[in-house]
Amino acid sequence: MRYFLILTICMSFFEASAQTFFDRADAFFSQYVDEGNVNYALIRKEPRTLNALVKEIAELDLSNKRVTADYLKSFYINAYNILVIKQVVDRYPIAGPLKVEGFFNGIKHTVMGQEMTLDELEKGTLYKQFPDPRLHFVLVCAAKGCPPLASYSYKPTGLDRQLTTRTREVLNLDWFIRVNNGKVQVSQIFEWYKVDFEKDGESVKTFINQYRKPAIEENMKLGSYEYDWALNEQ
Repeated sequence: MRYFLILTICMSFFEASAQTFFDRADAFFSQYVDEGNVNYALIRKEPRTLNALVKEIAELDLSNKRVTADYLKSFYINAYNILVIKQVVDRYPIAGPLKVEGFFNGIKHTVMGQEMTLDELEKGTLYKQFPDPRLHFVLVCAAKGCPPLASYSYKPTGLDRQLTTRTREVLNLDWFIRVNNGKVQVSQIFEWYKVDFEKDGESVKTFINQYRKPAIEENMKLGSYEYDWALNEQ
């Protein structure tokens, strides 16, 4: 009993001390993100905070530490969004992420000592360990068609609440889910990741209606609109 008490205290102490990464990420997003758009030009002039966060992402070592699943999940979410910004800032000005060759599947970053692309971080690491469809509304790919980037970081404490809140906010945006004259157009995210939203016999519409008010009516068919790959810059 005493051993488990000591172990719990040690885990809590490590996560509390490691919260500084999440706090710094929180301050970074708060300073440079406004209504989903990023001030890439200003970050390029003031790169110190971004570079420090990228260094932390690269050097974090959990090999001899025990952390919760929510710690890892929130770390990977923030890491992804920060590294997306890093890729844009390093090449700024650009018209959008697709104008950079290998933006998602070619350019490598170091994450906890391992080299990986953004796709490998998102699909091979984060989603593989945590197959949560709400992640599609918090990971942002530097394009205007993406769910808007939050102006705060995701944190281990209260992560589930944050994910639900953000998913609800995105799915209630009139431009993201477009309902007009009885027709519904949704983001192509629901096509690209359809299998993630149809788990346990659910449909895309069922998933959306868990979060959207008013709900999409059963007799309404879903279509999609063209994804906007223009840069999400201020």
